[in-house]
Amino acid sequence: MKYLFLILFLLFISCSKDSFIKEEIVLIEEKQETINNEADIINEQEKINNDKIITPIEKKNRDNEKIIETPKPIETIKKEKSIGTKDYKEPFDEIVKIGVLLPFSGKNKKLGHSISNALEMALFETKSQNIKLIFRDSGENLEMLAKASKDLEKEGVAIIIGPVFSFQAAMIRKKVKINIPIFSFTNDESIKSEGLWTLGFSPKQQIEAIFLEMLNHSITDISIIAPENIYGDIILQESRKMSILKNIQINQIYRYDRKAKDFSKFSKYLNKDNLLRDNGLLIIASGKQLREISSRAQYKGLSPKKIKYFGISGWNDDEILGEPALLGGYFIAPQQHSYETFVSRYFKLYDMIPNEISGLAYDILALLSIGLKDSNNMDELLNFLTNPIGFNGIFGFFKISSHGDVLRKFITYEVMERNFVIKSK
Repeated sequence: MKYLFLILFLLFISCSKDSFIKEEIVLIEEKQETINNEADIINEQEKINNDKIITPIEKKNRDNEKIIETPKPIETIKKEKSIGTKDYKEPFDEIVKIGVLLPFSGKNKKLGHSISNALEMALFETKSQNIKLIFRDSGENLEMLAKASKDLEKEGVAIIIGPVFSFQAAMIRKKVKINIPIFSFTNDESIKSEGLWTLGFSPKQQIEAIFLEMLNHSITDISIIAPENIYGDIILQESRKMSILKNIQINQIYRYDRKAKDFSKFSKYLNKDNLLRDNGLLIIASGKQLREISSRAQYKGLSPKKIKYFGISGWNDDEILGEPALLGGYFIAPQQHSYETFVSRYFKLYDMIPNEISGLAYDILALLSIGLKDSNNMDELLNFLTNPIGFNGIFGFFKISSHGDVLRKFITYEVMERNFVIKSK
């Protein structure tokens, strides 16, 4: 009998071994300098040119333009369970104070000023008379942030917008009263909780979207090139999950230093023989690094005519246009045309191009402004925000859940010689 169990066990192993992910991980570059992991968590593009996050709808008549498209009230629709508590039932003051925590000093101060401009723009365009913004510098250390958040609490703010980084948001959630909702700009979903929302583009949602696009192209085997940082770790974790769910085999993984500028040694790590079984290549990169990586991959014989190249929203950058290796590649990103109208309006007001994360700021304040016009207390406001129908903002459809999630819709673009063409919505 024991031999029967042994035979069955060996049979199970032999039949199922192909179902396991037989991936090989190759490190392309040694680290050249310490990486600010938190900056990578905000989004894959890092620094000032952060990932795009949300979209208002383009209108021909500016006077009648809807800043945020909100669903029509339908009494029969099933709403999420109310997240209100007895603290949320307290009536709002006549003027609702909203605290804003942004970096107004240090290396990220340009980002902070770009976001603050977008908030003021949203307040102006929604013609809000019952909102007062109170700005505080989030600083470059937790001590400054803690003081700033407590100052806002003393000021009597009902809501906090910001901060930018996930470790900051997680800290102030513990510092301020639980009945003060926090809308942070990070895309680190690990910190989300009731009363703390992560507004940034979710890398998990992006990976899910691009794997669905791969299925549309009958992709069965892929390799992945991803940065060697926390963002890359999240990407790979979700990719392994989607690999199993969508039956797309991951054969090799290449990791590179996000701070690297020299990719001259990249080609020697790419083994064409190992990649011959692939019909897809997922490249998690942006800008010049994306051009470098894709061109060297093509040089090693990984022709985009034989292996389809795929990416996520980091590809959505005009800087990659004109790169032959990326021509015909596919990537997912949020809707763009409404963001372009936002940029145009912003430029007319401030004579500068906004940081893309400013679109996030515009949308959340515009949405709060609309909700506050008909909400008597926080419970009513939060029920408005978590309406399951969702909203259309600067980067298309999004939906806010009561658990800290912000669900977004991504669309597929194809890289052409001079532009990106929408392939599917």
